[in-house]
Amino acid sequence: MSESVKIPAGAAPAPMPASELWRIVLSMTVTCALGAAVLGGIYVATERYAEEARVRGERRAVAELLGLGEGAKVLEIRQYLTPARDAVVYRLPSEGTAEGRELVFALDGTLTRETALSASAPEPRELHSLGRIFVAMKEGAPAGFVAEGESRGYKNRIRFFVALKADWTIAGVRVVEHEEDPGLGAEVATGWFQGQYVGRPIGSVPRLDVTRDPMPEDWRAALRARAGTDAGAWTSSYGPLEAREAEKPIYAVTGATISSRALTDGVRATILHFKRRWELLGPHVTGPAGSARLEGTP
Repeated sequence: MSESVKIPAGAAPAPMPASELWRIVLSMTVTCALGAAVLGGIYVATERYAEEARVRGERRAVAELLGLGEGAKVLEIRQYLTPARDAVVYRLPSEGTAEGRELVFALDGTLTRETALSASAPEPRELHSLGRIFVAMKEGAPAGFVAEGESRGYKNRIRFFVALKADWTIAGVRVVEHEEDPGLGAEVATGWFQGQYVGRPIGSVPRLDVTRDPMPEDWRAALRARAGTDAGAWTSSYGPLEAREAEKPIYAVTGATISSRALTDGVRATILHFKRRWELLGPHVTGPAGSARLEGTP
């Protein structure tokens, strides 16, 4: 029969040995460190995957908007505003063995600096990003352009791409990021709404506006048919409707005039800003080919 050990009343328990205390501390530290490492690894891997998916999606959008075929290449040019807001900085990518370039223009259009830029140059954190320009090149000449823009929607920013053909007509608009309400403002990201911009000449862009009038049913049917129809076949069937609507306002989404106007105002501003910038930048990017293209613009 075992005897129970009685601890006298008021007696303090025996202190924990120092070795046991250190064992517990070390065990908890190792457990927390391993957990943090696993979570950190998952976060980094997820962020990297999300960034790669975003880049793939954007490249696919650029190719689809411009209808790029074999033999075309795309230059991605990054634009920045200096902290003093007195100059615009353009970063051109390296090509083959040639280094990239950094061009700095004063606000009056004067080129103030041109320097070489290595492929490993870090993103300039002190500069304010103005978005990107994608220039499609084929046989040494511009085959089209895509300018990145953003505007303030009903809830948050709307980020989008605007594509222009080499003859400076609008090739397409693609919303790539938004937080507008489903069924309302989110409709600006649908093909039927974005299709209203296609085919408009750059000369009509300064007058681009939004109307709350109902959209004609024949035009609505034509826009909905665009997604599943070859471009040539669609133009053959609906070209006259596109010409009829080319100078008319954009029809707003019912109940989402703010979102409709936000995207339209953003598209207009992005195209006009890009045109002014390309007049300065084009000759430095494409040489005489870029200058020749500009002579035909309004």
